[in-house]
Amino acid sequence: MGMPRIGYHRLAPLLAICVAAASLASACAAAPARARHLSFGCADGRRIALTFDDGPNPPHTEQILNMLTTAGVHATFFDEGQAVEAHPAIARDEIARGMAVGSHSYGHSPDLPAMSHAAFADDLRRAEDAFVAALGAKPAIYRSPYGHTSAVMLEEERKRGYVSIGWDIDSEDWSDASVDRVVSNVLDHAHPGAIVLMHDGGLGGGNPDRSTTIAALPRIIDGLRQQGYALATVPEIAGITTNGGQAEATCSAN
Repeated sequence: MGMPRIGYHRLAPLLAICVAAASLASACAAAPARARHLSFGCADGRRIALTFDDGPNPPHTEQILNMLTTAGVHATFFDEGQAVEAHPAIARDEIARGMAVGSHSYGHSPDLPAMSHAAFADDLRRAEDAFVAALGAKPAIYRSPYGHTSAVMLEEERKRGYVSIGWDIDSEDWSDASVDRVVSNVLDHAHPGAIVLMHDGGLGGGNPDRSTTIAALPRIIDGLRQQGYALATVPEIAGITTNGGQAEATCSAN
């Protein structure tokens, strides 16, 4: 006996489902890998990371480094490539004092999220060239200017071996907030694994005066310690390691 015939009107939906499933599987298999993005670190233990963007920016970066060193604090600096080119000795001093250093693009362009793969890859490489010339190696972590990112950016960051870093506490020291407001923004929202956004640099070409940050920093350090927090770098609180040029984070929370 031959196989029973199935009318096309009954077969067509089944074929459509199979084609759609195959297309979805193909798309998933072909999806490019993206850099891991972290807004906070591991929550196991009372540790917080202070981070500073947009430097090096003399004399404010040196003043912040002196305050951190005096307090015995290791923080993380997300430096712009063009600023590293202009002030390589300060970038080297950050490393010498036990700070972590990450890339913050070459020139803090607001156009990065709209760039093509080739254009953004070029910006990454320009920043890397500055870091390699000053420090002998490229960073393992990257923070996008303004916190704005895109699939293209994360894909290219992955190719270059980065972990993407955001923040979950904004000190608002970039604004016209008072010293008291900057301090309370951090202390009132502190939690284990927090990454705090602060600035030592010129805010992407804006006002380079970091007097408010410098006035607030000792109070923030003291206040966090009074709450029982230890201050550490982003790689420390996120468990970031590098293997074969590819950075990975061990935290599974985000």
